[in-house]
Order: sequence, then C-alpha cells, then structure tokens
Amino acid sequence: MEVHHHSHTVRRSWTHYLWEFFMLFLAVFCGFLAEWKLERTLEHHREKQFIRSLSEDLARDTAHLRYYMRFNKIMLDYCDSVQYCIRNTDIFRNSNKFYDYTKELARFIRYSPTDRTIQQLKHAGNMRLLRWEISNAVTDHDSKSKSLAEMDAQLNEQIIKYREFLIGFLDLSSYDQHNIIGSYMGYDIKTTGNPGYISKDIKMVKMIYNQAFTLKIFIEATEFTANDLLTNTKHLLDLLEKEYHLN
Repeated sequence: MEVHHHSHTVRRSWTHYLWEFFMLFLAVFCGFLAEWKLERTLEHHREKQFIRSLSEDLARDTAHLRYYMRFNKIMLDYCDSVQYCIRNTDIFRNSNKFYDYTKELARFIRYSPTDRTIQQLKHAGNMRLLRWEISNAVTDHDSKSKSLAEMDAQLNEQIIKYREFLIGFLDLSSYDQHNIIGSYMGYDIKTTGNPGYISKDIKMVKMIYNQAFTLKIFIEATEFTANDLLTNTKHLLDLLEKEYHLN
C-alpha cells in the first residue's frame, strides 16, 4: 500500500507540473499575442499618419507643379519673343522691346518638392509600414521627382549662363538714365528711352539668340518631365485614397 501510494503521489506531481507548465506557456503566449496586437495597432496608426502626411505633401506638390509648368510655359513664349525681336528689329536703334523680353527670360523659379514624409519613410526604415503596392508607387514617385529636380538644376545653370551673356551686353547705366533706377528686373515695368549697349558687337546678339534657342530646348524637356511627374502624383493620390479611404 505504501509503494502504491508513493507511485500515485509521483504521478500526481508530474501531472501538476505539466499543468503548471501549460498554464505558464499559455500566459506567455497570450502576453506575446497581446504585445503583437498592440505593436500591430501602433504600426497601423503610424502608417495612417504617414499616409495622411504624404497625401498633404502630394497635394502641395500638385499645386506647385502646376504653377511651375505655367511659369515655364511663359518662359517658352519669351524665348520666341527674344528670337523674333532679334530677327525683326534693329535692336541698336530701338532697344525697348529687347530689354523687356530679355529681362523676362532671365527669371526663373525652382522646383522644390515637399519631400519631408518620403524622407522620413526612407531614412527611418518606415517604408516597411506601407503596403507593397503603395511602397512601390512611392518609390517610383520619388525617382520621378528626383529626375525633375536634376533637370531643373540643369535648366537653371543654363539660365545663369544666359544672364552672364546678357549682363555682358546690356548697358544698365544707360537703362537707369531713362527709367527708374534699379528697376530693370522689376515686374510690370516697361522699358523706355531706348537704352544702349556695352558694345554693338553683332556676335553678342547672335549668342543671345542661341542662348534663347538653347533655353527653349531645356524648358521643353523639363516641361515633359514635369507633366509626367504631375500625372504620377495624381495617380499616387488616387491610389492612397482608394487604399486608405482618407476622406
């Protein structure tokens, strides 16, 4: 009886230990599930925050791109105006239009994307929070945006070259004698008095004509890339709305 009682006690102890192990395992597993669920909830919340922020950035970029493209379209017209003026006007006798057109062509604006959210997603390892299709679309958009930024930089380098030719040709002291001093690059100010030039070198006139021709090529290429990016931006915004129901 004692041996039998001893064996029964041992068997009950193993059962007890097994039950305790199961309960401990269950508690740990449930704790893991709760922590996993909380982490997933927090990540989903962060994902929604990033998506809303990205959507706001894209909306700003859409407005900026449209303004950027309108501005460059105007610059294309001034390229034609400068060339037409050189071909059809004796600019050494009647310089007002030449001064007006060439100064407008010397203006530029920069393409400045609102990339704060994309940079946070890329540099903090947060791209993993996004759905696969969205992540690919964001990466593609970022690539197109960088392409436009590079082309914009090249365009503005060309405008700087054009300005250098122009400054070496115009006589702004003569301009200031007939117009409000320092108003040459002012908006909506028409040149009066037919100001002169530093020299009457016809080669300089031809160089400025060529510069306008070159600027036209750069602007047209930039406009093509900007239009592609604008289409891509609209598509990404539609995709974000479809996947996340932002409104």
